[in-house]
Amino acid sequence: MMQGGPRGDEALQGVDAYEQMVDTFAEQAKAYWGLWGPLGEPMVRGVDAWAEMQRAYVQWLRQSMGNQP
Repeated sequence: MMQGGPRGDEALQGVDAYEQMVDTFAEQAKAYWGLWGPLGEPMVRGVDAWAEMQRAYVQWLRQSMGNQP
């Protein structure tokens, strides 16, 4: 699809920024729900599942851009 060049670099930077945002959000959300103790465990698992789906999407984006990690 997109190969090299300024547009490809911008797209890759956007994907990198999105991945960083996902990681930061997941880390912070898990810390918050961890404060709830056992009551927060289902939410922590939900955040983990959500983050895993997002990481799979990021991997797919990189592969479709021709920039495998």
